[in-house]
Amino acid sequence: MVEAAYADGKSPEPPEKPRITLRIERGEAPSTGISLDIRVTGSRLRLSGAGMRAEADATTMQGHCVLPVGDAVPSALMLEAIDAVLLFLLTRSGRTPLHAAGILLGDMALVLSGPSGSGKSTLTLAAARRGLQLLSDDMVFVQTEPDLRLWGLPRPLHVFPEDAPPGPHPKRLRAGKWKVAIPAPRVAMVRSTRKGRLILLRPGSELALDPVDPEQAVSNLKLEPGFDLLADESRAAVATLAAGGVWRLSLSSDPAAAIDLLCRHFNPLRAAG
Repeated sequence: MVEAAYADGKSPEPPEKPRITLRIERGEAPSTGISLDIRVTGSRLRLSGAGMRAEADATTMQGHCVLPVGDAVPSALMLEAIDAVLLFLLTRSGRTPLHAAGILLGDMALVLSGPSGSGKSTLTLAAARRGLQLLSDDMVFVQTEPDLRLWGLPRPLHVFPEDAPPGPHPKRLRAGKWKVAIPAPRVAMVRSTRKGRLILLRPGSELALDPVDPEQAVSNLKLEPGFDLLADESRAAVATLAAGGVWRLSLSSDPAAAIDLLCRHFNPLRAAG
């Protein structure tokens, strides 16, 4: 399960000295429910629930996950626990998380930033249907040293049930809202890119794309709970990304039209194709 879930993250050659060490083992307790409790105190993370427990220490870059015995816990929930530990350590080793989606036009990522419910996942699904490559539908990681690099984590797309394609899809509670998980086309998911543009999402009735002053975008940055744990790093990441340009995308009820507008503006050759 773990091998398959992180296959895209393998390095072609093992590093001489790993920066992050994660130990995963089976425990002796069976599953005891489906909820996870995650607590962060300073440089440490602790997780418990569903017969699992885990901890991570950002000072040593080490993590430890104990998974329950048996098959009662869904594999997606176990991966969620492992993801929590890995991402906690990654975000404290130079990759700052932004609550944003990432779609690619050529080798340039459009980082679609907005709060929960602003349309990030719906736009990502529309981009996948358009044949575009994806970084993520909900969280993009920004590395600023030694230069800009944007990272994603290949995972299912989570959209509102009314926006999902026909068929049965597992439901997940995300940021207090029920969404369904849609498998992303594997060929569409990429690990990273070195170019990016920041797009601020705003719900509206008429589709429009307008430039925004980069300094204004940074000064007006609002961090949601969880992301505010790395406030200084987030502002530095947004400032680095905003240096390449910032736009505000006012959305209509047609996500496909929004993707077409982005293609015409940022990649006319792709739009013509």
